[in-house]
Amino acid sequence: MKYAIASLRFSLEDDEPYYKQLIEQIQQGIVSGELSVGDKLPSSRFLASSLGVSRSTTSRAYDQLIAEGILTSEEKRGVFVAALPMISHRASKSPDTVLSVMNDVPQKRAFDSGADMSVFPTKEWAASMRRSWLTPDLTVLEGGYTTGYPDLKTAIVDYLYRVRGLECSAEQIIVTAGSRDSLLLLQHTITLLGDSENSPVKWWFEEPTYPPIRQVIHSSIKAGALFIDEDGPCLPDSEHASNVAIVTPNRQYPLGVSISAARRQQWLQALQNESPSWWLVEDDYDNEFVYQGRSNVPFMQTASVHEQARDRVFFVGSFSKVLFRGLRLGFIVAPMKHIETVYKSQRVLGSSASLPIQPAVADFMLQGHFDRHINRMRRHYRLKRDVLLALLECHLATWFEWKRPRGGMHVLIELKSEFLPIMQTGMAWDQLIAQEIKRDDVQLSTLSSHYVCQQKETNRCRFGFLLGFSGPKEEEMTYIVKVLRNWLLAHLVENKTY
Repeated sequence: MKYAIASLRFSLEDDEPYYKQLIEQIQQGIVSGELSVGDKLPSSRFLASSLGVSRSTTSRAYDQLIAEGILTSEEKRGVFVAALPMISHRASKSPDTVLSVMNDVPQKRAFDSGADMSVFPTKEWAASMRRSWLTPDLTVLEGGYTTGYPDLKTAIVDYLYRVRGLECSAEQIIVTAGSRDSLLLLQHTITLLGDSENSPVKWWFEEPTYPPIRQVIHSSIKAGALFIDEDGPCLPDSEHASNVAIVTPNRQYPLGVSISAARRQQWLQALQNESPSWWLVEDDYDNEFVYQGRSNVPFMQTASVHEQARDRVFFVGSFSKVLFRGLRLGFIVAPMKHIETVYKSQRVLGSSASLPIQPAVADFMLQGHFDRHINRMRRHYRLKRDVLLALLECHLATWFEWKRPRGGMHVLIELKSEFLPIMQTGMAWDQLIAQEIKRDDVQLSTLSSHYVCQQKETNRCRFGFLLGFSGPKEEEMTYIVKVLRNWLLAHLVENKTY
């Protein structure tokens, strides 16, 4: 039998103990790619005989590597290379360096739709940080500018017009500590507006939607579901006098559907009705990244030409997707008519946005670095999307189907109907598979977890995986796809009960 370790050899002149030499060579084999995850190693007895050393030597080496999680032992099957974190093939081959690399890499690998920080323009950002604090604004130091640093608000206005086609003024911009802070502020604001109309507000969420959105809005608030079809969020029949919908019309999350012209008109008509009345919170979460054609015009811009509708749409944006997650900076564009109410809510809740970082972001935008960064990342993410699509076609096309996204930062894959398993566990099949492959240090985001629990028993609920391609490296995407493929090969056949 040919084992994976056959190409490795001892250097018997070395003063290092033989078991340490063996440990080092196995580690080097993993780093160089000679040994891959799942490769089977010979038994300690067979290896000792072939190398001319005692069995205690090989057993000691294996035991230490198993204890460190580098190898895994399976009863009656043998010893295998464990599912390790990705290790650079260019790493130093010394044992200390190998173990350091292993310890520095996160244990869990996942498809991530966050920003790829490996290509962030750190020099330009550092220059903006220095420049913005050479002569600091005293109002910033005193904690003023409660609605946002003026230069940043002006830069956001210019950016929204150039990139998204949205016309607004700096007065309409309220800088926040990200999307969650924006939603909390708008919850308070729209509650005040509803109270002024003597009408309590019912909130509506897209079904499915990003789970933290529901968590932000207090659970005691009455809520309804906006079901998504091929035309976008469906307008529900509501007996409630005042309603507010949180929507992602230009690229619905997580399904990726764009609202159709006909559906957009239905919502515009609803915004102009007096009974029931509607408010719209438009979440524009990743529409900077469009790879074919142009992004749709924001709903807020469409509504601006309708007298009754223009006062009923709030626009929410974030810098976390385009710059870096730790920035925690976003913004609201409020209708002119309700700016004072938003300011009042902010005075009640307090401002959570970091003011000292805002001059740096403003400088980064005004110097042109922000636009250049977005253009680079658009090309970069398009290439990463194409890499993922090629991996899916090569390894998962037998079982899954998907659409080529023309924008965004993730691909949604769904199991073909002929392979849908009959579940005996009561658990959604996508969550079951995700739970199974956690054993290989892989985390998958399931589509079913984006639905509310009550809907999982209806035919409206869909199942699949959200594969974010913007964050992970190509090697990580390859590894996860192969882990999923191997699970399917081992467990899933047509009409199999699982």
